[in-house]
Amino acid sequence: MALRLTALTGERVSLNRVGTPAYPPAGALVAYGGGALALWGASLAMGPPAWRGAALLPGLVYAVSFVLYAWALALGPLSVVAPWPAATALLLWLGHPGGGVAALGAVAGMVLGALLSAGRVGRRHLGPIGLMLASDVALAVGRQLDAAAAAGSVLAYAASVYTVVALLLVGMVWVGRGGRLVARRLAERPGWSAVAGLANGAAYVTLVALLTYWPPYLIEALSGAAGVLTGAWGVLWLHEADGARRLAGAALVAGSAAVLVVLALHTGPIPVQ
Repeated sequence: MALRLTALTGERVSLNRVGTPAYPPAGALVAYGGGALALWGASLAMGPPAWRGAALLPGLVYAVSFVLYAWALALGPLSVVAPWPAATALLLWLGHPGGGVAALGAVAGMVLGALLSAGRVGRRHLGPIGLMLASDVALAVGRQLDAAAAAGSVLAYAASVYTVVALLLVGMVWVGRGGRLVARRLAERPGWSAVAGLANGAAYVTLVALLTYWPPYLIEALSGAAGVLTGAWGVLWLHEADGARRLAGAALVAGSAAVLVVLALHTGPIPVQ
């Protein structure tokens, strides 16, 4: 889980650095195409690579989610946008609710934390927040598909999913004539492009590995701490305004998500598979 939190933080920060707000699929291709290459490289190092046909539908769903996700993070600011992926945990929990009044309090805490982090939401914030929430809906669907299809080789499945995503992004970039944006971003920020690929690949493969032990809502809720870490990066290194308030909001989101996990486990967790 510690590796997943580190990878998620690196993923969100790097997507902010390599993102292309003018044409989101270009920045997404830099990150997720790099992730596909990293996963196939790791798969080759571990043995003969294998294609997993079960990755097709999750890959299609994730392509939609990842473009919206990359677009939201590219628009930023990180300390406002980064806590909102915790809504995925809420959506997954709503499919198997439990905990009564205490759970409702935790849900309210997540909403309050997100609003606190966003602060005075202006027009420039509504766009990226809305994009992230739309991404969360698709992401929740993808996580459920992963739980049903990810049994077997973790690396083969992860590499197959990311290949589907990368191919779709290549098609989007070709149709939108965004190839020059991809090349420019790779040339301008090669370091961040490499971090984006490695972090994205690592974040997904740790998710698939954890699905062997935990249900999706538990993984996503515990992953909420990455919103705090990403917000801290935005405040401390990118000097985003209202740092204390935004970090407090991100911490409240992560903490409330963790409460939902405890309540759901107390009332009986859903099966892993």
